[in-house]
Amino acid sequence: MTKKLNFLAATTLLGGSLLFTSTPVWAQTQPQSPISSVSNTSSYNWAGYVAANGSYTSITGTWIIPQVTSGNSLSADATWVGIGGVGSTDLIQAGTMNSSGQSQAWFETLPQAISPISLPVKAGDSITVLLDQRSAGVWNISFNDNTTGQNYQTSVNYNSSLSSAEWIEEMPASNFGFIPLDNFGTVQFTNSSTIQNGQPTTITGANAQMMTMVNAGRENLASPSALGADGGSFTVTRSGASSASSVGPGYVRRRWSHVSRDIQGYTPPAQGSTRILRFYRDGFQTLFFQFR
Repeated sequence: MTKKLNFLAATTLLGGSLLFTSTPVWAQTQPQSPISSVSNTSSYNWAGYVAANGSYTSITGTWIIPQVTSGNSLSADATWVGIGGVGSTDLIQAGTMNSSGQSQAWFETLPQAISPISLPVKAGDSITVLLDQRSAGVWNISFNDNTTGQNYQTSVNYNSSLSSAEWIEEMPASNFGFIPLDNFGTVQFTNSSTIQNGQPTTITGANAQMMTMVNAGRENLASPSALGADGGSFTVTRSGASSASSVGPGYVRRRWSHVSRDIQGYTPPAQGSTRILRFYRDGFQTLFFQFR
């Protein structure tokens, strides 16, 4: 059971039953996009920086794949850059994911499923990812492993709203809700920039906002630092708080049992308030969620 694509993972479902699968967590896991406005500064699944003040046609960032020090066998984290996904249902993103002691490079164009790529990566590698719209609807996706010197590049057709740019550390979601966030320690982003309204700029220049990941108890799970003097570097640090409560009440989790690409993340509502969550499957489905 040591092969990369042939180990058992267990997902806890409502009522305590278990689903066993012989595919790795990332093969059934998809990074998600919050359905929140950027005026909100907390999310159940994103931590990092988000810019949504113009039109974005390129984004890049460099990070070191974290070494996960502990956590249960079914846990994960994802580090990525992306365009779209804030206030929209489109999102093109690319990055790396840790799951069950293994690392995988991938890209995704919602609502399509995640696409693992052939570039071998491991914890400790320095990775640079670039998403660049070369012409209307045509995107170049490139990965450079600065540690090994290996690289990967592909071109995809995708219609993006170009409405936001993100540098994110994420708690991914599977078909049955969020995968518990592993203890990734600290991830450092460097050399982060975007093209906003036709002009290259840093995270600072794009007037991006900080987003903190919290659990259902409003405890911080992962927090970004202030931006460095260069305007394009920051860290995201995992706290000791548990992510177990992040899935929310059981009836919400039942709704999350849809195909994962149809699940969207969300920003927690204010304490004591009611929020409408939208799930994109055959149009919009809504439910009321009471935050307690």
